[in-house]
Amino acid sequence: MAQIRGVLLNAWFTFFKLRYGDLAVTAALDVLGPDDRRILSTPFLASSWYPYDMVSVLRRMTKELAGTGDRNLSGEIGRFMAQYTFTGIYNSLLAADPIKQVEKAAWMEGFFLSGACSVDTEILGPTSCAMKFTYESEMTPARSICENLKGFWLSMIELSGGRDVSGEHTACVLEGADSCEFRFDWTI
Repeated sequence: MAQIRGVLLNAWFTFFKLRYGDLAVTAALDVLGPDDRRILSTPFLASSWYPYDMVSVLRRMTKELAGTGDRNLSGEIGRFMAQYTFTGIYNSLLAADPIKQVEKAAWMEGFFLSGACSVDTEILGPTSCAMKFTYESEMTPARSICENLKGFWLSMIELSGGRDVSGEHTACVLEGADSCEFRFDWTI
């Protein structure tokens, strides 16, 4: 069964509070079912593992708060998750060089997600890389997860010293590919 670290779940929920405010978050919680409300009623422990299904609960909450109109929201959440995690409790895992950070991607993915996907990276040059996320068979990816991953790695490369970072989703499982693939470019 796939699992996710509590720090990423807390980052997502903190994003809601900062973006929409406590009153809107409370109103959105009230609309969710009792099981979802119970799950989101207490903070997650940063270093603990939780069922990956928690992401579905947060996605439902995202739809309650934002509806379907904000096409960039998933990318913003991914960027915020990286900043929250790597400027906070896990800042010691941040490399001071984008290439070194990308080279740690497979290890980091295993540290923050378990049983969800594997990550392969390829350094394409001093300021460019490709990343390939291959989902486990029981995982059902969604476009929002693709955008979340892209936003997360845009931020990770920036946090590790890259500037003018751009990213492109070059292949997607939702379009028949075997994995989701991204290319990132930056300047130093």
